[in-house]
Amino acid sequence: MKARPILLPILAGLFTGTSYIPFPPWAILFCFAPLLVVWFETARSADPTSYRQSIKTVFFYGWLTQFILNLIGFHWIAYTAVEFGHFPIWAGALVLLAFAALAHLYIPLSGAVATALVFAFKKRGRVNALERPWLFIALATSVFATISNVINVDALWPSIFPWHLGYTWLWAGLPGAQAADLIGFEGLNLVTLLANALIAIGWIKAREAKSLRPSLPWVAGAIALFLVVNVAGLGRDTKWKGGDRTVNFVAVQGNIGNFEKLIAEKNKDFAQPIVQKYIELTAQAFTEHPEATFAIWPETAFADFLDSMFDGQYNSVVLRNFVQVQKRSILTGAYSYAPERKQTFNGFFAVGPDGTPLAPPYRKSILIPFGEKFPFSDVIPYMKWLFPGLGSFGQGPGPSVMALPEFKLGPQVCLESLYPEFAAKTARNGAEILSNVTNDSWFGRTFEPYQHMIMTAARAVENRRPLIRSTNTGITTVIQADGKLLEQSPIDKEWYGFYQLSFQSNPEIAPYSRIAGYSAWFALILTLIFLILANRRDVLQSPKS
Repeated sequence: MKARPILLPILAGLFTGTSYIPFPPWAILFCFAPLLVVWFETARSADPTSYRQSIKTVFFYGWLTQFILNLIGFHWIAYTAVEFGHFPIWAGALVLLAFAALAHLYIPLSGAVATALVFAFKKRGRVNALERPWLFIALATSVFATISNVINVDALWPSIFPWHLGYTWLWAGLPGAQAADLIGFEGLNLVTLLANALIAIGWIKAREAKSLRPSLPWVAGAIALFLVVNVAGLGRDTKWKGGDRTVNFVAVQGNIGNFEKLIAEKNKDFAQPIVQKYIELTAQAFTEHPEATFAIWPETAFADFLDSMFDGQYNSVVLRNFVQVQKRSILTGAYSYAPERKQTFNGFFAVGPDGTPLAPPYRKSILIPFGEKFPFSDVIPYMKWLFPGLGSFGQGPGPSVMALPEFKLGPQVCLESLYPEFAAKTARNGAEILSNVTNDSWFGRTFEPYQHMIMTAARAVENRRPLIRSTNTGITTVIQADGKLLEQSPIDKEWYGFYQLSFQSNPEIAPYSRIAGYSAWFALILTLIFLILANRRDVLQSPKS
């Protein structure tokens, strides 16, 4: 294998990994271009008698790219394996290597599928895609977009959470991010992939002609596309900078260690100091900000059950006494239990100033495999008996709205904020404010807290609803409907912050809220179009382009 071709997928991995959050997105318009180029050149130079080897080579190039970008962007997997899985450090490193090797196989799979299709057409005498770089690149890009979006939306592969390049627009503060209420960040991802495809075609044209001139129209097209989307986003946030109503509250970050959380889950006595810490921090916050009407605590900050059937238990009594003395509400993550189903849930509760629930609890519905739900445990009951230490939470009903006295809240717990369709349905159900409570302590001071924060913030822009985010160890913040991030908490520190949040009552449904998840279907339609073009004889007879 020649050294020169293999440099291209290595560059693609480096470009992509160092352009993703929290890095500046310096290469998002061309990070995948080297990979697309080497895919095309491998396919075009293939020996007709050994096309299978060419498909394997294309797959390897894609695999190398995803391996490198995973090592850079998702290095925190090793830390999580040590903290959450209690692996030794060397085993955590092995987990990272395994993740990097397998997590995003849709990248090499996309190249292999596109190349296999082109060779299938070549057998029938259709060589359009091999003679026309634009057609091969278009097909490979649309196949990539189709496969990646289907896997991301339906969680068909263990990639931790669905990520894409569209989020980098918000991280960079680009005006184009404001267009997400029209096309979503999944649409901005498609725009980014299209820019990469145009750059790749220009690259190939320049290599063929040994001159930069033939590449200029294609590169100019990529730049023009980028500028047009950014111009389209200018001013779209103006309408959402304020609102007709205001709510004052404090967000509390207790910075509870992982070991303390684990022990509290096993023994209620250990939950008491955790609840007490949050009460003490909240009391300080209320004293400093008497205008606050409620406090929001993160995921399972109340490390006990909070359903009405547990009102007589120590922690519940302490919390009710606290809100009654303070005459303010507490919104918090806590455990919930359904006796009729004999299941425990990862829940979210709203406790009023009189100590009674303001609304029925919300129960998390998108569960983390192994951490919260053991695969097939509902089908094979013995799984819970064989693996008692693994997660076995019940699954909630899905996107819900809590009708609180001051506003209608759309709660999300942990990684639920990373699924656009979930938040979109919550907005369609009438939520005026979104919330996300989470515990990112398993990831330490790595890239993950920043990635999770920005992906969560994206839901506010897409649906034009402000979002309150409360975390155990950071980053706690509030995202306005115009996409502005307010004060952000430090990582790994006890903290509380006061927020005065303006919002719109009964806001209109954003266009994207009605079409969330469309990009997989859109990419599939493009793929079918390019397949038809690649299979037409009359295209072959037309002048090359």
